[in-house]
Parts: sequence; structure tokens; C-alpha cells
Amino acid sequence: MYNNKKISVVIPCYNEEEGLREILENKPSFVDEVIVVDNGSTDNTNDVALKHGSIIVHEKRKGYGQAYKSGLPAASGDIIITSDGDNSYPLTNLGIMLSCMEKGHYDFVTGCRFPMVHKDAQPFINKIANYFISWLIRALFKIGLRDSQSGMMAFKKGFLDAIKVRDTGMGFSQEMKIRAYLNPKIKCGETHISYLKRIGDVKFKKIDAVQNLYSVLCLYFTRS
Repeated sequence: MYNNKKISVVIPCYNEEEGLREILENKPSFVDEVIVVDNGSTDNTNDVALKHGSIIVHEKRKGYGQAYKSGLPAASGDIIITSDGDNSYPLTNLGIMLSCMEKGHYDFVTGCRFPMVHKDAQPFINKIANYFISWLIRALFKIGLRDSQSGMMAFKKGFLDAIKVRDTGMGFSQEMKIRAYLNPKIKCGETHISYLKRIGDVKFKKIDAVQNLYSVLCLYFTRS
């Protein structure tokens, strides 16, 4: 519990046993529930999750967004936080996110990785793609979002009922942010967080950046 609020963390995983182990062994004591969404792992991700008392949701359909669409409804916390299974977003960030949400009376808070504390945490080409897509989103939608590609977000229970995220791929988190910021009934905030070099194989591919860019443009011209 955090100030009498139940805290749930939802983590999509595809072969993330090493990163997930690091996350679960170091999770803050105020985390009440961890939902691990197994997106078809062939390693020991499930075993690691079970050993640490996590709830496992199985989703065979591939996709970052698809995993979240299955895992988020299973969370029962008053506040739900998203993170990645590779330990790139250390759960030490949770206190920062929750404090920001509480002080600003926000419904939705997203973590901003820039400027990065650990300069080698992200490949140079990924940084350029992040900067460009985030700039484009600010320009098109007129919202003050510094890091549109961050995978760490915190929101109140019921938040997802107010928005409809359609993307089932890597663009899921950016669409969630855009729709939240554009909704006048949702109070949004952004706070700086730490970001680490991922544990395990890199899942993000160059084509994902292209698809994210395409998704932004589609959302801009067809938003409803």
C-alpha cells in the first residue's frame, strides 16, 4: 500500500527471465500486486514470476500492446503502473511516480527518461528516433509531452475506461499518452525517471520506430 492505496504493477514479458528476476527481487515493499503478462515465452519467465508470487496472464497473440490489453484488466490496484520486463525501468522509480501523482493530483503520470542519467542505457539511433517522434507529437497534437516513448506510466483505476487505445504493437504506450493528454477530463503529469541498460536480448527493432511514426500520423488524421 502507498498512502492507503493499493499498488499494482503490470509487466509484459517475452523471454525476460533475467530482467524479471532482477525486478521482482528488488520491488518496493509498497507494491501489493505484480501482473506478469507472458507473451509466449519459451524460457523460465513463468517460473520466475511464480517464485516471486506474481499473477500470470497468458497472451499468445504477439505484441507489446496486445500483452497490455490482456494484462491491465487483471490489475486490481487503486493505482496501476506499467513497466518493462528487462529492468530498464528500475522499480525504484515507483516512489517518484507516485509522489508526482499525489502532489500534482494527477490521474495519469508518465516517466521521462531524458536527459538520461546513464548515457549508455540506450543506443544512439533509438535516442534520435525517440527525440524525433516526441517532437512530432508535440507539434501535431500541441501537448507538452517530452518522452512519448517511455514505457513507465502510472494511472488511477478506471483511467482506461476514459480512453480507447487501439494499437496492439509498440505504439500502445504513445497512443495511451496522446489520448490521455488530449482528454480534458484527465489531469496529466510527467516526471523524470532513471533508465538502465536492458538485461537480455533487445526486442525493439528499427521497423518498430517506423511503425510508431506511422501510428502517430494515423492517429492524428483519424483520431476520434
